[in-house]
Amino acid sequence: MSRIEDAKIIIETLVDNGYDAFIVGGYVRDKLLDIETNDIDIATSATPDVVENLFSKTILTGVNHGTVTVVINNANYEVTTFRTENDYLNNRKPTAVNFVSSLFEDVKRRDFTMNALALNLSGEIIDYVSGKEDIKNKLIRTVGNPFERFSEDALRMLRAFRFVSLLGFDIESEALKAINKNSDLIKNISLERIIKEFEALVRGKDFLKAIKLMKKTNFHISMPYFNKGIDVIADKEFVPLDFYEFLTICAVVDEDDLIENLPILKLLKKEIRIVYEMYTLNITNFTNPILFRNGLRNCLMTNKLNVYLRNNDDKSKEIIEMYQTMPIKKQCDLKFKGDEIISLYEKTPGSWISEILDDICLNVLLGHLENDYEKIRQYLLSKK
Repeated sequence: MSRIEDAKIIIETLVDNGYDAFIVGGYVRDKLLDIETNDIDIATSATPDVVENLFSKTILTGVNHGTVTVVINNANYEVTTFRTENDYLNNRKPTAVNFVSSLFEDVKRRDFTMNALALNLSGEIIDYVSGKEDIKNKLIRTVGNPFERFSEDALRMLRAFRFVSLLGFDIESEALKAINKNSDLIKNISLERIIKEFEALVRGKDFLKAIKLMKKTNFHISMPYFNKGIDVIADKEFVPLDFYEFLTICAVVDEDDLIENLPILKLLKKEIRIVYEMYTLNITNFTNPILFRNGLRNCLMTNKLNVYLRNNDDKSKEIIEMYQTMPIKKQCDLKFKGDEIISLYEKTPGSWISEILDDICLNVLLGHLENDYEKIRQYLLSKK
């Protein structure tokens, strides 16, 4: 059974028991845009305790904010009670929520008109805020006063840019003014949430449009870890393939190494650091040993930065061809292993093994030694 059929079961159950219930938010928007999505959220007049009692399997994921997760056919669906919200704390979280029985009251607290649509059981779309018209006009408009919406939750400004990137929409003029005025509030949002938004933003087909608009509103200035990178990306029209490339160009053009302090994976930081060092050393000649030591992705990224930032010739084709013909791509590709070196030398294991392996790899990569067990053994014997 499809997720939409499961959602209908939940709505039918709620309606049959005397409550209003609708699919809301992103699913309805994407349905109008003919975009396939499994992002299904349900809003209802039933309170969390009622929802919990009506379904056999539930998870109290956010009961204080009115959300109960209903499990149907091993799939999770968030069911949230209609609510209004009190004053926001730190431009992100409401201090309290109040459950209401009206969909209209619930809609008024939502971020953008295109996300404030509701779909009932008969397939009718309920639209209190002209969201359908804004989707038709490809316009991102806040529900109500944009200055209030963005001061309540500063992350909404970054979400607006994400939707520009993903959907190609424009941001309504008053909302742009509000972003320009309230941009400093993004400093109150956790880096984890900001990074999550940027990860999605980078994947959009209209990434450059979003970045240029971000620069036009000076929104990026309030994000010191990205602002110099965004300046360069907008000016050079650099389109990163993924979040790694976005972070890397930000790191390379930033003088304070702020990327190091971001809550991202250590492996990702390591790769960014490698490219940073290669670019700083102005490496333009990509040999087998350089490819082996730094990896294909990092060498291609360094080349890409050389092209965009230094106007160098693009060497990506020859880098890929060189990598494909390398005799070994990782140390584990060697036919002679570390334990065999220990046995051959009859010594206690230590850092000396790595030094010998590095020497073997270098000679194989330079074509001075064939990656063959016996030939490597004879080479080591000759140096013993």
